[in-house]
Amino acid sequence: MPGPHASAIDPKLGPNAALIGVPGSRALLGTPCLVLDLDQIERNIEYLAAHARGHAYALRPVAKIHKSATLSKRQVAAGALGVACATLAEAEVMVDAGVPGVLLFTSVVTDAKIARLVALNARAEGLLVAVDSPANVEALAAANRGKGPPLRLLVDCEVGGGRTGLAEIEAVLALARRIAADDDLVYAGIQAYCGSIQAVPGFAERRSAAAEVAARARRFVEALRRAGLPPAIVSGGGTGTFAIDPGFGVYTECQAGSYVFMDANYIDADLTGTDTAPFEPALFVRTTVVGTAQPGFCITDAGRKEFARDGLDPRPWRGAPPGARYRIVGDDLGRIDFAGATDALTLGSAIECLSPHAYATLNVCPVYHCVRGETLVDIWTIDARHTW
Repeated sequence: MPGPHASAIDPKLGPNAALIGVPGSRALLGTPCLVLDLDQIERNIEYLAAHARGHAYALRPVAKIHKSATLSKRQVAAGALGVACATLAEAEVMVDAGVPGVLLFTSVVTDAKIARLVALNARAEGLLVAVDSPANVEALAAANRGKGPPLRLLVDCEVGGGRTGLAEIEAVLALARRIAADDDLVYAGIQAYCGSIQAVPGFAERRSAAAEVAARARRFVEALRRAGLPPAIVSGGGTGTFAIDPGFGVYTECQAGSYVFMDANYIDADLTGTDTAPFEPALFVRTTVVGTAQPGFCITDAGRKEFARDGLDPRPWRGAPPGARYRIVGDDLGRIDFAGATDALTLGSAIECLSPHAYATLNVCPVYHCVRGETLVDIWTIDARHTW
């Protein structure tokens, strides 16, 4: 079987680089490896972009899901305002790759990182930062004084997620007033994101939870309007509520992220209330059967280090018998338990699985193996894997 010789391994792209462009090369990929189906991801990006256009909201997809400047640019080209980032490092990667409209949705609080943020703002197009602390706002204003354009800030509001954000209306009003009064800052609106409801499987239950979140966000918006501080941006929502949130008339933009890939965390969720899946799985961990010594199951070469398991098991998607279950049984080993008494896989068989949570898997995989159909067409580095 053709394949790259060990001495010819590309240090950046890995041992499968020699297979780029070879017909049928998806079946020849050395494993474990991360496979990205470009046809499917392009359909996912376009579906949500069209939905946003049709329902009059903007998109600012979460880039921590894919950590790829290439995919961020494709989302922007399809109509997104920009992308949302979890870390300063992610934001730096996206800005320096030319991605506009980056929202850093977590606060930057240490002196060293604030200095990096100020420098990033000076070279960024449309950077936004979420804040929920008066002391942090004071530090940002002092650091940015005389250093370049004003920092555009969103007041982070607690709407049910139990994470960051101010929960009291008066505290939100006070922070918005403080930002608006400073020439080195711009009050750009609010963040009202709640991640805990996004993957609730049942549509009716998720819609009910989303209504409570939207009601909390509306209270903040209305109070700010009465105070003469109407938020131009109300950023929230996600993959789980993209089809629900426009009906509330509260959010100006959606922070959906997982829709591009669809992982085991989201695959069972009815996203539209129709039991029709609007998005297709596009990201897979490809693994090879390395052990068949015992009946009823086989052993593979993808374990904890390849999946970064987060509560859920990987989901076999291609190549495994119906009903097979994947379990992680070691740092480098997985196990496929067969549903049928006569089910089996031969040594060397390849299986592709949905990861438990795509963004965690990306932290342990260096590259995407990009395929169209059954052919490897490119290999992309995962630009923002580091977290410092």
